[in-house]
Amino acid sequence: MLPHQDIEKEMHRLIQAAQERQICLRALGGLAVRVRCPSAELFNRQRSYADIDLITDREGGSKLEDFFQANGYTPNKSFNTLNGASRQLFYDEANNRQVDVFVGAFEMCHHLPLADRLHLEPLTTPLAELFLSKAQIVELNYKDAIDLTLLLLDHPTGSIDEETINTSYIASLCAKDWGLYTTIELTLQHLRELIEKGEIPLSAPQKSKVLDRMDSILSANEAIPKSLAWKARARIGKRVRWYQEVEEVKR
Repeated sequence: MLPHQDIEKEMHRLIQAAQERQICLRALGGLAVRVRCPSAELFNRQRSYADIDLITDREGGSKLEDFFQANGYTPNKSFNTLNGASRQLFYDEANNRQVDVFVGAFEMCHHLPLADRLHLEPLTTPLAELFLSKAQIVELNYKDAIDLTLLLLDHPTGSIDEETINTSYIASLCAKDWGLYTTIELTLQHLRELIEKGEIPLSAPQKSKVLDRMDSILSANEAIPKSLAWKARARIGKRVRWYQEVEEVKR
């Protein structure tokens, strides 16, 4: 089977094909935000999608190479040999695209344990995880800022999942990890500045909605009781780097 030229259709095809092989595969990243957010159409000129980001559980990780080769992809042999237990890369040569598959957890600037909740949604990770995958970025770029804005614009915040950004789940992770808590605070502060300066085009009602939902996430993170490890790390503060440095993997 050959990859579809349309990247969104290809993402759907891969997830459906994985399900038929009993592999739990879900989308995350910018393309996942696009399919969950109707307002993405408003940002067509500012946001493009070059690659597909996916995540599977540990069991699925052992099946990825055979699955992707059967679906027309070339594995990055050297990268996958070194990192296959946590992340694997595959290439769609015909369409010059990369598929990045995280295994068990999302590891970039911070560690996000995503595997246990993959079953909650049929296509993407839950909205809380989509939010976290963007909010954990220390050096937020404009595309990621748009993705965060879309999530907050199109979905309410609350203590449930489905079409809601689950603030209780986000806060539960932040209560154990001062570094993640701190990065989310800084990321949302940066996003607020972009919105208030008009660099992300929103109407007045849209702006109010996004900022209110942002505040609800920050309030939940602030209110939840913190672990002893969180409090110990907070005493050290920003004198010591609190995040992992991420290097882009190039072909």
